[in-house]
Amino acid sequence: MTGFAEYIVGCNGVKLKKESETVHYLELEHNEGCSDKNVNIKLTKFVKSTLKLDKRYKDLLEIAGYVFAADRESYRGKEDDVEYHHWSRSFQFHINVRDYNFWNQEKIKHLLNRALCFMTGDHHYQFTFYKTKPDCPTTIFDTEEFVLDTPNNLRVALFSGGIDSLAGAVELLETTNAEICLVSHQSGQPSVKKTQRTVYVTLNELYPNRCKHYKFHCGLSHLKSKDETQRTRSFLFTATAFAIAETYHQNCIYVFENGITSLNFAETQDLMNGRASRTTHPQTLGLLEKLFSEIADKPFSIKVPYVFKTKTEVVEKLKTYNRLDLLDSSVSCSTTRDHPAGFTHCGVCSQCIDRRFAVYAAQVEEHDGDGLYHYNFLKDDLEEDVIKKSLTDYIRLAQSFANQSQDGFYISKANEIIEIEEYIEGVDEDERVEKLYNLCKKHSLNIENAILWMRKKHDSLYAPLRPKSFFNLILGTKIYQQGVDEDEEKSVQKKEIPSRELKNIAKATCERLINESKITEVLIETKKNKVISPLIVNELKKEYEITYRNENTISDYFRKYELQITKDKNGGLIVKEIHNYR
Repeated sequence: MTGFAEYIVGCNGVKLKKESETVHYLELEHNEGCSDKNVNIKLTKFVKSTLKLDKRYKDLLEIAGYVFAADRESYRGKEDDVEYHHWSRSFQFHINVRDYNFWNQEKIKHLLNRALCFMTGDHHYQFTFYKTKPDCPTTIFDTEEFVLDTPNNLRVALFSGGIDSLAGAVELLETTNAEICLVSHQSGQPSVKKTQRTVYVTLNELYPNRCKHYKFHCGLSHLKSKDETQRTRSFLFTATAFAIAETYHQNCIYVFENGITSLNFAETQDLMNGRASRTTHPQTLGLLEKLFSEIADKPFSIKVPYVFKTKTEVVEKLKTYNRLDLLDSSVSCSTTRDHPAGFTHCGVCSQCIDRRFAVYAAQVEEHDGDGLYHYNFLKDDLEEDVIKKSLTDYIRLAQSFANQSQDGFYISKANEIIEIEEYIEGVDEDERVEKLYNLCKKHSLNIENAILWMRKKHDSLYAPLRPKSFFNLILGTKIYQQGVDEDEEKSVQKKEIPSRELKNIAKATCERLINESKITEVLIETKKNKVISPLIVNELKKEYEITYRNENTISDYFRKYELQITKDKNGGLIVKEIHNYR
């Protein structure tokens, strides 16, 4: 038993025999005219819309479409399955492709597997490709005689219809004279289509002849999805934008997503691994950027202008450009199914909660009316445990950022920072960690300001007491401060080592170890044989909270001879500091 579900997926005409009872077998087909068609990938319409599309890009869109369809048709597990393997799956895809020699390269398969595993939290993605026949031209747009009319000044941006993509489009239209190509994925949900169409039409009226909207339709046909997490949607979404950008000879696409959402620091342990969405995580986009560069045979970039901005700062972009009237047209809700009539937001999911705090922090809540939300946690009683937990975890995370120094932040979020750090801008690790820390501190301040404004607007001193209200049940009792793990609380309160004094403290500790006869001979530190730094680190841990970076830095002091154990004239051990070691 592997502990995770295994799927074999035959796509695009590939028929396979089911190998065993323990392996799930799916057949997915999108071609029109096939009796077993069960996936919509509107490639012909897409090709017509983009004039002419290279065969490798057609393959990419079909691969992304089949991966997305298999993701939707494969069961991850119950919401209360916390362990990683319960939410992790393994896939073997068998797909017909046009550009067989390219896709059959091991490095391409490796890039596909690495990107998809990270963004989904799944165990493995294996691809077996088969050579298919070339496409027959179906329209004038597929013929070689057609000349592509390429805009000289174009920006291609992902467009979901949410606040971030709306603000990004507005900023591009306000700060450049470029034509904006908004790229959307649509899988059949009428509310999503309506939102995207409404916002696009309004933008087109405000900025005539400067917007285009490409809608790539892909989803299950005649089947109801078994899983709604849609982790692989990021691959499909960016692949569509990439194909359009390449068709129009552009070398980048724009993904507008605020940093807190992209980084998605887990609020609780049950959101780790497959449970945490990584759709626009810096590593996800970095790995996709590498894959797209290989497909394009040249450098291709995914620009994320809002990666160091909070949701509040993104909302304030609309305020800056006097476009707050567009705010209530955008939709941030993650629950696209079963919305009650007349509401665009459930009001319960994490995205709805994040949106509400952001608009209150920016003090523009009058542009985001209560009528958008089926459940209004500011006015309705908190009857369900799920909403109480969501609000508590959300505020608790913000509070944890508020109470941490930069070193404390690194200690508590080390595993997540390691996954992020090399994929964001910064001259070195220290600068990149500092940027992440400052982002989280801004978010914490935004949440505090939002709560203060919510209380001013809705929690009058003379209002009747409501025991189950947000203000009484969550804020009044401060339950987000209760139930904190004792070890976590100690790590926050434990004395942190002053970074600028680290060398002096390391030297003094080494001298003390010599005086106490715990070091009795000249020791030489090397990368493979760390003999000095562990002794110093163990001593320092008695008094300080030592980070992994601290340990490496102390080792570097002795390994690079900034600090050196040597002998004085009398043969006694001393610690010598070499200032001009370079």
